[in-house]
Amino acid sequence: MFIPSSVRRSFGLLALALCVAGGAFAADEPPVARPAGPSARFAENEIDYGDLLQGEIVEREVLIHNDGQSELQITKATPNCGCTEVTSFPSTIAPGGQGMLRFTINSKKIKPGSGRKRIRLDTNNPIDPNPGYYFTVNVVALYRSEPSDIRVGGVFDEEKRARIRLIQNSDYGFELESAVSRNGMFTIEDFVWVKDGVYELTVVVPANAEPAVTRDPLDFVITTKDSREITVGQWVNIEHWNPVLVVPEQVLQFGNRETDLLLGAGENPLPITKTVTLRSRDPKRNFTVLDAKIVDAPEGVFVAEVIPRTEGSHYQVAVRIPKYRTETFIVGKLVITTDAEIEPVREITVRAKFGRKKP
Repeated sequence: MFIPSSVRRSFGLLALALCVAGGAFAADEPPVARPAGPSARFAENEIDYGDLLQGEIVEREVLIHNDGQSELQITKATPNCGCTEVTSFPSTIAPGGQGMLRFTINSKKIKPGSGRKRIRLDTNNPIDPNPGYYFTVNVVALYRSEPSDIRVGGVFDEEKRARIRLIQNSDYGFELESAVSRNGMFTIEDFVWVKDGVYELTVVVPANAEPAVTRDPLDFVITTKDSREITVGQWVNIEHWNPVLVVPEQVLQFGNRETDLLLGAGENPLPITKTVTLRSRDPKRNFTVLDAKIVDAPEGVFVAEVIPRTEGSHYQVAVRIPKYRTETFIVGKLVITTDAEIEPVREITVRAKFGRKKP
């Protein structure tokens, strides 16, 4: 069969090109050798999951590849944040195989804004035993409250109330469907729509059997513009007050700055003094401070004196240090006795620092 010379030349050039190309591939791009041991690789990493609405719980997954020549063993998958929960992971992956890591992200446990999270694997790879999967989310707060810190306080055996306002905080929309105490420590009254994206409501806390400080989540059910229904919780801090306010309540501290004033003042320096204030929170309840004394401290380090300000409702207890001490640190206890109905005896730790300078 006759083949024109031009065609023969074209075939020759094509064959030469293929030969050259094949030789170049073999020389410049040799096949990548797989590690002899196990080797974990995530199909994706540093993933940005974008916006997550405050209150949403979403499920995510990522493939894990074993690029090694022996079996990959995974004993643990540990998130670095309480907002992330691993629901399943492969305990073994054959050489060249893959398995799925599944987890949930709970935006209720993440502060609004962007955050970077990690899930760490524990594997049998001796070179890189703890590979990490990293991802970011941006939690969008659907509302803000005024006040931002919801506190309800009052005398323990009386009903307490607080008025709050909820205001839309994003472009996703904000329709408040309901508001309820998660644990039943309070009720909601006067649930009022003010205008688009603004609601007001009153938190009512009933009387308590004794003074206490506690808190309970206030759960809001919110509907967005795209018809998503989100449940969001916000803490309500509840304070059932003792009728007698004591300030400071736990510790009275004398630092070096105060005790240094006793140095270089001669043989009879003026004592340094700090006070504890006791005041009635309930005008219907009077009380009297009967006694104040220092215990559990070397004699003479601290001196206590009761100072009436308004009989029946306002007292101060002055605690004085008359002289500088060579001890570095001294601790005692101030015991205040009253005729109050609730907690008639109050104890406050008294601390003093010395020893920075010699008298």
